[in-house]
Amino acid sequence: MELATESLKRQYKASTVWKVFGMCWGSVTFGYGTSIVATTLGQPSFSEYMGLLTAHNAAGLTGAITAVFYAGCFFGCLLNSYIADKWGRKISLATGNLIVLIGSALTAGSVNIAMFIVFRFVTGMGTVMCIISVPLWITEIVPPKDRGVLASGTTIMATFGFVLASYVGVGFFYLRSSTAWRGPLAIGCLFPLINLSIIPFVPESPRYLLMKDNPDRAWEIVRDLHSRGDNHNNDFAKAEFFQMRKQLEIDRRLNASWRELITRPSYRRRFILAVACMFFSFSAGPLVISLYSTSLTGGLGFSPADQLEFVAAQNVVGLLAGLLSLTFIDRVPRNVLFPIGMVMSAIALSVEAAITANFIGTTNKNALRTGVAFLDVYIFFFSSLLDGLSYWYVAEIAPTHLRAKIMTTNIATSSLTNILWLQLTPTAFAAIGWKFYMVFVSVTLVGAVVEYFFFPNTLNKPLEEVARIFGDEDIVAVYAEDIHIDAEKHEVVETEHHNVVKDLKVAVHTEEA
Repeated sequence: MELATESLKRQYKASTVWKVFGMCWGSVTFGYGTSIVATTLGQPSFSEYMGLLTAHNAAGLTGAITAVFYAGCFFGCLLNSYIADKWGRKISLATGNLIVLIGSALTAGSVNIAMFIVFRFVTGMGTVMCIISVPLWITEIVPPKDRGVLASGTTIMATFGFVLASYVGVGFFYLRSSTAWRGPLAIGCLFPLINLSIIPFVPESPRYLLMKDNPDRAWEIVRDLHSRGDNHNNDFAKAEFFQMRKQLEIDRRLNASWRELITRPSYRRRFILAVACMFFSFSAGPLVISLYSTSLTGGLGFSPADQLEFVAAQNVVGLLAGLLSLTFIDRVPRNVLFPIGMVMSAIALSVEAAITANFIGTTNKNALRTGVAFLDVYIFFFSSLLDGLSYWYVAEIAPTHLRAKIMTTNIATSSLTNILWLQLTPTAFAAIGWKFYMVFVSVTLVGAVVEYFFFPNTLNKPLEEVARIFGDEDIVAVYAEDIHIDAEKHEVVETEHHNVVKDLKVAVHTEEA
Protein backbone atom coordinates (compact mmCIF):
# COMPACT_ATOMS: atom_id res chain seq x y z
CA MET A 1 0.00 0.00 0.00
CA GLU A 2 1.26 3.48 -0.93
CA LEU A 3 0.25 6.51 1.14
CA ALA A 4 0.08 8.79 -1.91
CA THR A 5 -2.52 6.50 -3.54
CA GLU A 6 -4.54 5.80 -0.39
CA SER A 7 -4.69 9.54 0.41
CA LEU A 8 -7.03 9.94 -2.55
CA LYS A 9 -9.59 7.62 -0.94
CA ARG A 10 -11.91 8.40 1.94
CA GLN A 11 -10.06 7.44 5.10
CA TYR A 12 -12.38 8.38 7.93
CA LYS A 13 -15.47 7.12 9.71
CA ALA A 14 -18.84 8.64 10.59
CA SER A 15 -17.54 9.35 14.08
CA THR A 16 -14.96 11.71 12.56
CA VAL A 17 -17.74 13.69 10.89
CA TRP A 18 -19.73 13.87 14.12
CA LYS A 19 -16.72 15.19 16.03
CA VAL A 20 -16.19 17.84 13.35
CA PHE A 21 -19.88 18.73 13.56
CA GLY A 22 -19.63 19.08 17.33
CA MET A 23 -16.68 21.45 17.14
CA CYS A 24 -18.46 23.49 14.45
CA TRP A 25 -20.89 24.75 17.06
CA GLY A 26 -18.08 27.20 17.71
CA SER A 27 -18.82 28.50 14.23
CA VAL A 28 -22.48 28.93 15.18
CA THR A 29 -21.27 30.99 18.14
CA PHE A 30 -19.36 33.16 15.68
CA GLY A 31 -22.15 33.37 13.11
CA TYR A 32 -24.89 34.27 15.56
CA GLY A 33 -22.73 36.67 17.55
CA THR A 34 -21.55 38.44 14.41
CA SER A 35 -24.86 38.85 12.58
CA ILE A 36 -27.37 39.41 15.36
CA VAL A 37 -26.49 43.11 15.31
CA ALA A 38 -27.92 43.35 11.76
CA THR A 39 -31.43 42.62 13.02
CA THR A 40 -30.81 44.59 16.22
CA LEU A 41 -30.15 47.71 14.15
CA GLY A 42 -33.43 47.03 12.34
CA GLN A 43 -35.41 46.82 15.59
CA PRO A 44 -37.42 50.02 16.22
CA SER A 45 -37.31 49.29 19.97
CA PHE A 46 -33.48 49.36 19.90
CA SER A 47 -33.27 52.65 18.00
CA GLU A 48 -35.80 54.20 20.37
CA TYR A 49 -34.19 52.88 23.56
CA MET A 50 -30.69 53.97 22.53
CA GLY A 51 -31.82 57.37 21.26
CA LEU A 52 -30.68 56.76 17.69
CA LEU A 53 -33.87 58.25 16.24
CA THR A 54 -32.97 61.72 17.49
CA ALA A 55 -29.16 61.60 17.85
CA HIS A 56 -27.38 63.99 15.49
CA ASN A 57 -24.53 61.47 15.15
CA ALA A 58 -26.76 58.41 14.63
CA ALA A 59 -24.87 57.34 11.47
CA GLY A 60 -21.56 57.52 13.32
CA LEU A 61 -22.91 55.51 16.26
CA THR A 62 -24.28 52.88 13.88
CA GLY A 63 -20.88 52.63 12.22
CA ALA A 64 -19.19 52.38 15.62
CA ILE A 65 -21.49 49.54 16.72
CA THR A 66 -20.40 47.42 13.78
CA ALA A 67 -16.78 48.55 13.53
CA VAL A 68 -15.91 48.16 17.22
CA PHE A 69 -16.95 44.51 17.02
CA TYR A 70 -14.19 43.94 14.47
CA ALA A 71 -11.73 45.92 16.56
CA GLY A 72 -12.44 43.34 19.25
CA CYS A 73 -11.89 40.64 16.65
CA PHE A 74 -8.42 42.00 15.93
CA PHE A 75 -7.36 41.77 19.58
CA GLY A 76 -9.03 38.37 19.89
CA CYS A 77 -6.82 37.15 17.05
CA LEU A 78 -3.68 38.03 18.97
CA LEU A 79 -4.95 36.35 22.14
CA ASN A 80 -5.94 33.23 20.24
CA SER A 81 -2.49 32.79 18.68
CA TYR A 82 -0.87 32.71 22.11
CA ILE A 83 -3.42 30.35 23.68
CA ALA A 84 -3.61 27.95 20.71
CA ASP A 85 0.17 27.49 20.63
CA LYS A 86 0.67 27.28 24.39
CA TRP A 87 -2.35 25.30 25.60
CA GLY A 88 -3.92 23.82 22.48
CA ARG A 89 -6.66 24.26 19.90
CA LYS A 90 -9.43 23.04 22.22
CA ILE A 91 -8.50 25.48 24.99
CA SER A 92 -8.44 28.41 22.57
CA LEU A 93 -11.93 27.47 21.34
CA ALA A 94 -13.24 27.09 24.90
CA THR A 95 -11.78 30.47 25.86
CA GLY A 96 -13.47 32.12 22.90
CA ASN A 97 -16.82 30.61 23.87
CA LEU A 98 -16.47 31.83 27.47
CA ILE A 99 -15.72 35.36 26.29
CA VAL A 100 -18.76 35.32 23.96
CA LEU A 101 -20.94 34.06 26.81
CA ILE A 102 -19.94 37.03 28.97
CA GLY A 103 -20.10 39.54 26.12
CA SER A 104 -23.53 38.40 24.90
CA ALA A 105 -25.04 38.51 28.38
CA LEU A 106 -23.80 42.02 29.08
CA THR A 107 -24.67 43.30 25.62
CA ALA A 108 -28.25 42.10 26.15
CA GLY A 109 -28.25 43.86 29.52
CA SER A 110 -26.84 47.17 28.24
CA VAL A 111 -28.40 50.29 29.74
CA ASN A 112 -26.95 52.78 27.26
CA ILE A 113 -25.23 52.94 23.88
CA ALA A 114 -21.74 53.18 25.40
CA MET A 115 -22.19 49.94 27.35
CA PHE A 116 -23.58 48.26 24.26
CA ILE A 117 -20.57 49.28 22.17
CA VAL A 118 -18.06 48.15 24.84
CA PHE A 119 -19.52 44.67 25.12
CA ARG A 120 -19.86 44.29 21.37
CA PHE A 121 -16.08 44.76 21.44
CA VAL A 122 -15.80 41.95 24.03
CA THR A 123 -18.11 39.68 22.00
CA GLY A 124 -15.96 40.33 18.93
CA MET A 125 -12.87 39.11 20.79
CA GLY A 126 -14.55 35.82 21.62
CA THR A 127 -16.27 35.13 18.33
CA VAL A 128 -13.07 35.54 16.34
CA MET A 129 -11.28 33.08 18.62
CA CYS A 130 -13.99 30.57 17.74
CA ILE A 131 -13.77 31.12 13.99
CA ILE A 132 -9.97 30.75 14.07
CA SER A 133 -9.90 27.69 16.32
CA VAL A 134 -12.53 25.63 14.50
CA PRO A 135 -10.88 25.48 11.01
CA LEU A 136 -7.44 25.26 12.66
CA TRP A 137 -8.53 22.16 14.58
CA ILE A 138 -10.39 20.60 11.64
CA THR A 139 -7.54 21.09 9.17
CA GLU A 140 -5.06 19.48 11.55
CA ILE A 141 -7.25 16.53 12.52
CA VAL A 142 -8.81 15.29 9.26
CA PRO A 143 -7.08 13.32 6.45
CA PRO A 144 -6.20 14.95 3.09
CA LYS A 145 -9.13 13.43 1.18
CA ASP A 146 -12.26 15.58 1.67
CA ARG A 147 -10.34 18.01 3.89
CA GLY A 148 -12.04 20.90 2.12
CA VAL A 149 -15.48 19.33 2.55
CA LEU A 150 -15.01 18.73 6.26
CA ALA A 151 -13.36 22.11 6.86
CA SER A 152 -16.25 23.80 5.04
CA GLY A 153 -18.36 22.82 8.02
CA THR A 154 -16.79 25.92 9.59
CA THR A 155 -18.58 28.40 7.36
CA ILE A 156 -21.72 26.30 6.79
CA MET A 157 -22.35 26.23 10.53
CA ALA A 158 -21.42 29.91 10.79
CA THR A 159 -24.05 30.62 8.14
CA PHE A 160 -26.49 28.48 10.14
CA GLY A 161 -25.77 30.92 12.96
CA PHE A 162 -26.56 33.80 10.58
CA VAL A 163 -29.88 32.15 9.71
CA LEU A 164 -30.80 31.63 13.36
CA ALA A 165 -29.92 35.25 14.18
CA SER A 166 -32.03 36.49 11.27
CA TYR A 167 -35.20 34.57 12.11
CA VAL A 168 -34.87 35.19 15.84
CA GLY A 169 -34.62 38.88 14.94
CA VAL A 170 -37.70 38.67 12.72
CA GLY A 171 -39.66 36.94 15.48
CA PHE A 172 -38.76 39.53 18.11
CA PHE A 173 -39.53 42.37 15.69
CA TYR A 174 -43.22 41.58 16.08
CA LEU A 175 -42.97 41.57 19.88
CA ARG A 176 -44.37 44.93 20.92
CA SER A 177 -42.12 45.78 23.82
CA SER A 178 -39.56 48.49 24.53
CA THR A 179 -37.04 45.77 25.43
CA ALA A 180 -37.76 43.38 22.53
CA TRP A 181 -34.25 43.96 21.20
CA ARG A 182 -32.69 42.32 24.28
CA GLY A 183 -34.08 38.83 23.64
CA PRO A 184 -32.12 37.99 20.46
CA LEU A 185 -28.88 39.17 22.08
CA ALA A 186 -29.52 37.06 25.19
CA ILE A 187 -30.16 33.96 23.05
CA GLY A 188 -26.58 34.38 21.86
CA CYS A 189 -25.51 32.88 25.21
CA LEU A 190 -26.97 29.49 24.21
CA PHE A 191 -24.49 28.53 21.48
CA PRO A 192 -21.26 28.96 23.47
CA LEU A 193 -22.86 26.82 26.19
CA ILE A 194 -23.58 24.08 23.61
CA ASN A 195 -20.02 24.18 22.29
CA LEU A 196 -18.51 24.20 25.79
CA SER A 197 -20.50 21.07 26.63
CA ILE A 198 -19.07 19.26 23.56
CA ILE A 199 -15.41 20.29 23.69
CA PRO A 200 -14.39 17.93 26.58
CA PHE A 201 -15.51 14.91 24.52
CA VAL A 202 -13.54 15.82 21.37
CA PRO A 203 -9.82 14.98 20.93
CA GLU A 204 -7.05 17.54 20.65
CA SER A 205 -5.29 18.07 17.31
CA PRO A 206 -2.76 15.21 16.86
CA ARG A 207 -0.36 17.60 15.16
CA TYR A 208 -0.47 19.91 18.16
CA LEU A 209 0.18 16.92 20.45
CA LEU A 210 3.18 15.93 18.34
CA MET A 211 4.47 19.49 18.60
CA LYS A 212 4.24 19.05 22.37
CA ASP A 213 6.03 15.67 22.20
CA ASN A 214 3.00 13.51 23.05
CA PRO A 215 3.13 10.89 20.26
CA ASP A 216 1.21 8.16 22.09
CA ARG A 217 -1.95 10.20 22.46
CA ALA A 218 -1.53 11.60 18.94
CA TRP A 219 -1.37 8.05 17.51
CA GLU A 220 -4.53 7.01 19.38
CA ILE A 221 -6.41 9.91 17.79
CA VAL A 222 -5.12 9.29 14.26
CA ARG A 223 -5.82 5.55 14.55
CA ASP A 224 -9.37 6.29 15.69
CA LEU A 225 -10.24 9.03 13.19
CA HIS A 226 -8.20 8.16 10.06
CA SER A 227 -9.46 4.70 9.27
CA ARG A 228 -12.34 2.98 7.55
CA GLY A 229 -14.32 0.13 8.99
CA ASP A 230 -12.91 -2.32 6.40
CA ASN A 231 -9.25 -1.57 7.24
CA HIS A 232 -8.69 -3.44 10.50
CA ASN A 233 -4.90 -3.13 10.25
CA ASN A 234 -5.06 0.69 10.18
CA ASP A 235 -2.53 0.73 7.33
CA PHE A 236 -3.40 4.22 6.10
CA ALA A 237 -3.39 5.62 9.63
CA LYS A 238 0.05 4.06 10.26
CA ALA A 239 1.49 5.54 7.08
CA GLU A 240 -0.02 8.97 7.61
CA PHE A 241 1.05 9.09 11.25
CA PHE A 242 4.57 8.10 10.21
CA GLN A 243 4.68 11.13 7.90
CA MET A 244 3.19 13.42 10.57
CA ARG A 245 5.63 12.29 13.23
CA LYS A 246 8.70 12.53 11.01
CA GLN A 247 7.68 16.03 9.92
CA LEU A 248 6.81 17.25 13.43
CA GLU A 249 10.20 16.04 14.71
CA ILE A 250 11.61 18.74 12.46
CA ASP A 251 8.87 21.35 12.91
CA ARG A 252 9.03 21.50 16.68
CA ARG A 253 12.76 22.31 16.46
CA LEU A 254 12.13 25.19 14.05
CA ASN A 255 11.92 28.82 15.00
CA ALA A 256 8.22 29.60 15.61
CA SER A 257 8.57 33.33 16.29
CA TRP A 258 6.74 36.16 14.54
CA ARG A 259 10.11 37.44 13.39
CA GLU A 260 10.85 34.17 11.59
CA LEU A 261 7.45 34.34 9.92
CA ILE A 262 8.36 37.71 8.42
CA THR A 263 12.07 37.22 7.66
CA ARG A 264 12.27 33.74 6.10
CA PRO A 265 11.26 34.21 2.41
CA SER A 266 9.07 31.10 2.13
CA TYR A 267 7.24 31.92 5.36
CA ARG A 268 6.91 35.56 4.37
CA ARG A 269 5.22 34.49 1.14
CA ARG A 270 2.67 32.51 3.14
CA PHE A 271 2.17 35.50 5.44
CA ILE A 272 1.47 37.71 2.41
CA LEU A 273 -0.94 35.13 0.98
CA ALA A 274 -2.79 35.01 4.30
CA VAL A 275 -3.19 38.79 4.23
CA ALA A 276 -4.14 38.93 0.54
CA CYS A 277 -6.63 36.08 0.86
CA MET A 278 -8.81 37.78 3.46
CA PHE A 279 -8.29 41.30 2.17
CA PHE A 280 -9.61 40.43 -1.28
CA SER A 281 -12.40 38.18 -0.02
CA PHE A 282 -13.79 40.74 2.41
CA SER A 283 -13.19 43.61 0.02
CA ALA A 284 -15.78 41.88 -2.13
CA GLY A 285 -18.24 43.36 0.39
CA PRO A 286 -19.89 40.37 2.15
CA LEU A 287 -20.07 41.98 5.58
CA VAL A 288 -21.37 45.25 4.14
CA ILE A 289 -24.12 43.38 2.29
CA SER A 290 -24.91 41.25 5.36
CA LEU A 291 -24.84 43.85 8.14
CA TYR A 292 -26.34 46.69 6.14
CA SER A 293 -28.96 44.64 4.28
CA THR A 294 -31.76 46.29 6.24
CA SER A 295 -30.49 49.72 5.17
CA LEU A 296 -29.94 48.60 1.58
CA THR A 297 -33.42 47.09 1.21
CA GLY A 298 -34.85 50.12 3.00
CA GLY A 299 -33.22 52.28 0.36
CA LEU A 300 -34.97 50.16 -2.25
CA GLY A 301 -38.30 51.17 -0.70
CA PHE A 302 -39.26 48.20 1.50
CA SER A 303 -40.79 48.36 4.98
CA PRO A 304 -38.81 47.52 8.16
CA ALA A 305 -40.58 44.15 8.50
CA ASP A 306 -39.84 43.29 4.87
CA GLN A 307 -36.22 44.35 5.38
CA LEU A 308 -35.68 41.88 8.23
CA GLU A 309 -37.33 39.07 6.29
CA PHE A 310 -35.14 39.79 3.27
CA VAL A 311 -32.04 39.58 5.49
CA ALA A 312 -33.22 36.22 6.83
CA ALA A 313 -33.84 34.96 3.29
CA GLN A 314 -30.32 36.03 2.26
CA ASN A 315 -28.82 33.95 5.04
CA VAL A 316 -30.86 30.91 3.99
CA VAL A 317 -29.48 31.39 0.47
CA GLY A 318 -25.97 31.50 1.96
CA LEU A 319 -26.59 28.28 3.90
CA LEU A 320 -27.90 26.45 0.84
CA ALA A 321 -24.98 27.75 -1.24
CA GLY A 322 -22.52 26.49 1.37
CA LEU A 323 -24.13 23.04 1.31
CA LEU A 324 -23.99 23.02 -2.49
CA SER A 325 -20.28 23.84 -2.38
CA LEU A 326 -19.62 20.47 -0.74
CA THR A 327 -20.24 18.82 -4.11
CA PHE A 328 -17.30 20.54 -5.83
CA ILE A 329 -15.04 22.16 -3.22
CA ASP A 330 -12.61 19.23 -3.29
CA ARG A 331 -12.79 18.74 -7.05
CA VAL A 332 -11.66 22.14 -8.35
CA PRO A 333 -8.14 23.55 -7.80
CA ARG A 334 -8.04 26.18 -5.06
CA ASN A 335 -6.43 28.81 -7.31
CA VAL A 336 -9.30 28.39 -9.78
CA LEU A 337 -12.13 28.56 -7.24
CA PHE A 338 -10.88 31.87 -5.85
CA PRO A 339 -10.99 33.89 -9.11
CA ILE A 340 -14.28 32.31 -10.21
CA GLY A 341 -15.83 33.40 -6.94
CA MET A 342 -14.37 36.88 -7.26
CA VAL A 343 -15.59 37.41 -10.82
CA MET A 344 -19.10 36.10 -10.13
CA SER A 345 -19.39 38.29 -7.03
CA ALA A 346 -18.25 41.32 -9.05
CA ILE A 347 -20.88 40.63 -11.72
CA ALA A 348 -23.65 40.42 -9.12
CA LEU A 349 -22.56 43.67 -7.46
CA SER A 350 -22.34 45.42 -10.85
CA VAL A 351 -25.94 44.51 -11.61
CA GLU A 352 -26.97 45.66 -8.14
CA ALA A 353 -25.21 48.99 -8.73
CA ALA A 354 -27.01 49.46 -12.05
CA ILE A 355 -30.43 48.76 -10.49
CA THR A 356 -29.71 51.08 -7.57
CA ALA A 357 -28.54 53.86 -9.90
CA ASN A 358 -31.59 53.69 -12.14
CA PHE A 359 -34.54 52.70 -9.96
CA ILE A 360 -34.00 54.01 -6.41
CA GLY A 361 -36.83 56.46 -5.66
CA THR A 362 -39.05 55.12 -8.45
CA THR A 363 -42.26 53.09 -8.21
CA ASN A 364 -40.96 50.30 -10.44
CA LYS A 365 -41.61 47.41 -8.06
CA ASN A 366 -40.28 44.75 -10.42
CA ALA A 367 -36.93 46.51 -10.71
CA LEU A 368 -36.75 46.99 -6.93
CA ARG A 369 -37.51 43.30 -6.34
CA THR A 370 -34.77 42.45 -8.83
CA GLY A 371 -32.42 44.58 -6.75
CA VAL A 372 -33.21 42.49 -3.68
CA ALA A 373 -32.83 39.32 -5.74
CA PHE A 374 -29.34 40.29 -6.85
CA LEU A 375 -28.28 40.80 -3.25
CA ASP A 376 -29.27 37.12 -2.88
CA VAL A 377 -27.37 36.21 -6.06
CA TYR A 378 -24.30 37.90 -4.65
CA ILE A 379 -24.62 36.00 -1.36
CA PHE A 380 -25.02 32.74 -3.31
CA PHE A 381 -21.79 33.21 -5.27
CA PHE A 382 -19.78 34.41 -2.29
CA SER A 383 -20.99 31.64 0.03
CA SER A 384 -20.50 28.81 -2.44
CA LEU A 385 -17.15 29.86 -3.89
CA LEU A 386 -15.26 32.09 -1.45
CA ASP A 387 -16.55 31.97 2.10
CA GLY A 388 -15.24 28.65 3.44
CA LEU A 389 -12.20 28.61 1.20
CA SER A 390 -11.00 31.95 2.57
CA TYR A 391 -10.68 30.47 6.07
CA TRP A 392 -9.23 26.98 5.68
CA TYR A 393 -7.06 27.54 2.60
CA VAL A 394 -4.69 29.57 4.78
CA ALA A 395 -4.56 26.73 7.32
CA GLU A 396 -3.54 24.40 4.46
CA ILE A 397 -0.58 26.50 3.32
CA ALA A 398 0.80 27.05 6.84
CA PRO A 399 3.47 24.87 8.50
CA THR A 400 2.31 23.30 11.76
CA HIS A 401 4.64 25.27 14.03
CA LEU A 402 3.38 28.55 12.55
CA ARG A 403 -0.20 27.60 11.66
CA ALA A 404 -1.83 29.40 14.60
CA LYS A 405 0.11 32.59 13.82
CA ILE A 406 -0.72 32.48 10.11
CA MET A 407 -4.39 31.83 10.88
CA THR A 408 -4.24 34.77 13.27
CA THR A 409 -2.80 36.91 10.47
CA ASN A 410 -5.58 35.77 8.16
CA ILE A 411 -8.45 36.58 10.52
CA ALA A 412 -6.82 39.77 11.83
CA THR A 413 -6.71 40.95 8.22
CA SER A 414 -10.41 40.22 7.85
CA SER A 415 -11.11 42.21 11.02
CA LEU A 416 -9.10 45.23 9.89
CA THR A 417 -10.59 45.04 6.40
CA ASN A 418 -14.10 44.89 7.85
CA ILE A 419 -13.38 47.86 10.11
CA LEU A 420 -12.31 49.83 7.05
CA TRP A 421 -15.36 49.04 4.94
CA LEU A 422 -17.94 49.11 7.74
CA GLN A 423 -16.79 52.50 8.95
CA LEU A 424 -16.89 53.87 5.42
CA THR A 425 -20.21 52.32 4.40
CA PRO A 426 -22.84 54.60 6.05
CA THR A 427 -21.06 57.76 4.95
CA ALA A 428 -20.12 56.41 1.51
CA PHE A 429 -23.63 55.27 0.61
CA ALA A 430 -24.98 58.63 1.80
CA ALA A 431 -22.39 60.56 -0.23
CA ILE A 432 -21.94 58.60 -3.49
CA GLY A 433 -24.75 56.03 -3.41
CA TRP A 434 -24.52 53.24 -5.96
CA LYS A 435 -20.97 54.20 -6.98
CA PHE A 436 -19.73 52.68 -3.70
CA TYR A 437 -20.58 49.24 -5.09
CA MET A 438 -18.08 49.86 -7.88
CA VAL A 439 -15.26 50.25 -5.34
CA PHE A 440 -15.90 46.66 -4.28
CA VAL A 441 -16.13 45.53 -7.89
CA SER A 442 -12.76 47.08 -8.76
CA VAL A 443 -10.90 45.55 -5.80
CA THR A 444 -12.56 42.18 -6.41
CA LEU A 445 -11.44 42.00 -10.04
CA VAL A 446 -7.87 42.82 -9.06
CA GLY A 447 -8.09 40.04 -6.47
CA ALA A 448 -9.25 37.55 -9.10
CA VAL A 449 -6.10 38.14 -11.16
CA VAL A 450 -3.76 37.98 -8.17
CA GLU A 451 -5.31 34.78 -6.81
CA TYR A 452 -5.21 32.95 -10.13
CA PHE A 453 -1.55 33.65 -10.80
CA PHE A 454 -0.03 33.74 -7.32
CA PHE A 455 -2.08 31.41 -5.08
CA PRO A 456 -0.74 27.82 -5.13
CA ASN A 457 -3.10 24.86 -5.39
CA THR A 458 -3.22 22.66 -2.24
CA LEU A 459 -5.99 20.29 -3.31
CA ASN A 460 -5.55 16.83 -1.68
CA LYS A 461 -1.96 17.58 -0.64
CA PRO A 462 -0.80 16.31 2.78
CA LEU A 463 -0.14 19.26 5.08
CA GLU A 464 3.37 17.94 5.65
CA GLU A 465 4.21 18.34 1.95
CA VAL A 466 2.87 21.84 1.29
CA ALA A 467 6.31 23.24 2.17
CA ARG A 468 7.58 21.90 -1.17
CA ILE A 469 5.28 24.35 -3.00
CA PHE A 470 7.08 27.22 -1.29
CA GLY A 471 10.60 25.99 -1.98
CA ASP A 472 11.16 24.44 1.45
CA GLU A 473 12.18 20.96 0.27
CA ASP A 474 14.94 21.04 2.88
CA ILE A 475 12.42 20.80 5.73
CA VAL A 476 10.12 18.15 4.25
CA ALA A 477 10.93 15.02 6.23
CA VAL A 478 9.28 12.45 3.96
CA TYR A 479 6.95 12.43 0.96
CA ALA A 480 3.75 10.39 0.69
CA GLU A 481 4.96 8.62 -2.46
CA ASP A 482 7.94 7.29 -0.51
CA ILE A 483 5.87 5.73 2.27
CA HIS A 484 4.65 2.16 1.82
CA ILE A 485 3.05 -0.48 4.01
CA ASP A 486 4.47 -3.98 3.92
CA ALA A 487 1.54 -6.17 2.86
CA GLU A 488 2.50 -9.05 5.15
CA LYS A 489 3.83 -7.33 8.26
CA HIS A 490 1.63 -4.20 8.00
CA GLU A 491 4.63 -2.06 8.91
CA VAL A 492 5.74 1.25 7.44
CA VAL A 493 8.55 1.12 4.88
CA GLU A 494 10.22 4.33 3.71
CA THR A 495 12.19 4.73 0.48
CA GLU A 496 14.57 7.67 0.22
CA HIS A 497 13.40 10.63 -1.84
CA HIS A 498 16.02 12.47 -3.86
CA ASN A 499 14.72 15.90 -2.74
CA VAL A 500 14.72 15.14 0.97
CA VAL A 501 17.72 16.64 2.75
CA LYS A 502 18.76 14.23 5.49
CA ASP A 503 21.20 16.69 7.08
CA LEU A 504 18.79 19.18 8.62
CA LYS A 505 21.33 21.58 10.10
CA VAL A 506 20.47 24.22 7.52
CA ALA A 507 16.73 23.97 8.20
CA VAL A 508 16.71 23.97 11.98
CA HIS A 509 16.93 27.25 13.83
CA THR A 510 17.22 28.19 17.44
CA GLU A 511 13.73 28.82 18.78
CA GLU A 512 13.03 32.37 19.86
CA ALA A 513 10.45 33.55 22.31
